[in-house]
Amino acid sequence: MNATVLRPPGAVGASVLAAGLAALSAGAAVALGPAALVLPFALVAVAWLLRHPPVLLAAFLHVGIFKGEAVLRALPFDITAALGLLLAGVCVHRILEVRSRAPALGLAAPVLIIGVALALGLLWTPVSDYGTEKAAKFLTLTLLSAVSPFVIVEGRRDLVELLLALVGLALIAGVGSVVTESTGRYEFGGRDNTILTSRLICLGALVLVLGSGLLRSRAMRMAGPALALGLVAVAAGVGSRGPLLSLVLALLCVTAASVARSPRQLLGILLVVAAGVAVFPFVSLPETSRDRLERTVQNPYASVDEDGRSLLYDKALELTAEHPFRGIGTGGFFLYSYVLADQEERYPHNVFLELSSEVGLVPAVALALSVLSLLIALFSRAWAIREDRERRFFLIFVGLFLFNLFAVQFSGDINDNRTFWAMFGLAWLLALHPSAMISDNRKPAAAAR
Repeated sequence: MNATVLRPPGAVGASVLAAGLAALSAGAAVALGPAALVLPFALVAVAWLLRHPPVLLAAFLHVGIFKGEAVLRALPFDITAALGLLLAGVCVHRILEVRSRAPALGLAAPVLIIGVALALGLLWTPVSDYGTEKAAKFLTLTLLSAVSPFVIVEGRRDLVELLLALVGLALIAGVGSVVTESTGRYEFGGRDNTILTSRLICLGALVLVLGSGLLRSRAMRMAGPALALGLVAVAAGVGSRGPLLSLVLALLCVTAASVARSPRQLLGILLVVAAGVAVFPFVSLPETSRDRLERTVQNPYASVDEDGRSLLYDKALELTAEHPFRGIGTGGFFLYSYVLADQEERYPHNVFLELSSEVGLVPAVALALSVLSLLIALFSRAWAIREDRERRFFLIFVGLFLFNLFAVQFSGDINDNRTFWAMFGLAWLLALHPSAMISDNRKPAAAAR
């Protein structure tokens, strides 16, 4: 081999290389404008996310909350679609490397039935544009959310990364909400963003409450519940009631399921709840949020009726009774938005009623049966786990699924609720492969078994 080939370029070569880089930078600046300044940081972020797929999944699920921020607005592409493409690329790569597990039948069957029903519902929908958009999102972004856990989650390390990402995003959303108070409530990203923001914050609080006891440092075990209480206070300041109710219900269910095998976990949760009750009267909440929460506590039914939810539920039940087999058509509930509530309520704010009213009872029943069988499997698996730390780790994800299951009964449509579908898929993964998912690899193999 000629040795001169290995020599560094001379002055002429360096000049040509520098000119090429300058031309590339200039071209990017012309094509992207000020957004070109963000490009190097975006490339570093992409490279890091590709090495940490669970964090990529968490970012994909929740990036919509942050899309109003200046940095993301400056990007010349839609960040949700971009993260979805990255996640899909990682999934394809893992599948080609035979590093994925086949999705559970309990997940695949209802998702397939719903997808086919949404596509067929376009044939008779009265709102074809919105219906087409809805079906397309479900068969792409939402489907990716549901299936990706079976591809990118390989074991406990990935689950821990996902939990840390959720807590980190919740803390960012919490701080952002506090510093952007408006109209008498915390509104990070605007009024239309409050429910999703509150959900993310409550998710972070749920992880901290259920997972703090697994931390090895005593200081961190004490800091976790304190952070959780702070996040709950911020969620209360946001004023969205559904996420807070979902958090309470999820904690109650997990506590009831674990009390016989792990009384210490009950004690820890009770201490956190008692501290929250004691501190709450002294927390200064924005005026609108405090009024909303007080009315909900004093008269829950009137609170639901006040924001139009009961009218939406009643109309969905009426449409289901009128069209039990095929529904009114994909996205057809949008017809009744302004009639039922003086705002753009495109859906009934309940995933089962949305499916039954728009595409018939079969998809709604298929999803309900899958959820029921999944819950039975999850709690039976949790009861069978003998090692306390592994059982408590497993129950964190049971709590995450329950939280999202309760949340989709109060707000959002099937595509807004991509976090539910992701946790639905993850829960099925844990139900089928509990040992492979939760075993602590730091322990000897015999002890792990």
